[in-house]
Amino acid sequence: MKGAPRRIRSRMTSGVVALVPLVVTVYILRALFRLTAGILLPLVDPAVADWPWLLRAGLSLAILLVVIYFLGELATNLVGRRVLQLGEELLLRVPFVKVIYRASKQVVTAFQKPDSAAFKSVVMVEFPRRGTRAIGFLTSTFTLADGAVWHSVFVPTTPNPTTGFLQYFPAEDVIPTSFSVEEAFKMVMSLGVLTPERMSELLTERLPA
Repeated sequence: MKGAPRRIRSRMTSGVVALVPLVVTVYILRALFRLTAGILLPLVDPAVADWPWLLRAGLSLAILLVVIYFLGELATNLVGRRVLQLGEELLLRVPFVKVIYRASKQVVTAFQKPDSAAFKSVVMVEFPRRGTRAIGFLTSTFTLADGAVWHSVFVPTTPNPTTGFLQYFPAEDVIPTSFSVEEAFKMVMSLGVLTPERMSELLTERLPA
């Protein structure tokens, strides 16, 4: 009986560790499911009004996946590319829509480049003030007219790494790390609980004054 409290705490901790990834995964899948169902259910409802809601929602998701696949097929052949180009030209004539479309396309294109450094390198920077350190993802590098090299770094918030801060640092103020992107996401999402031991080596490095 003396070991019962310790055993209960151990099992509760193990249960939380097992539950949190499941909850996060289900939350993301549910958000995607609700998005696709909200778009397509109104279109398919008249034809399948007698079906159970779950089947109708599954059908809407399947339709969306098929549409995405055929758009990919369309974009890979000559005639299809021309059709998409014409549609793009029409979108770019609409004042407000063209801003959103152009920006989103540029972001997607940037991530598709084979030589893109976006979210492939994990770095450490002084943020939000001098003397503190934060994990960040290197997103781009550029050179100023005077030859100075700067980096743009995305510093994620915790425990939700999909939001964060875009910061610009001189190259000498950015500490490269050997962390993988997966390790960095684990640190952020676990509130620092899952921190690799080699973090202590990085924290002892001093940035140039």
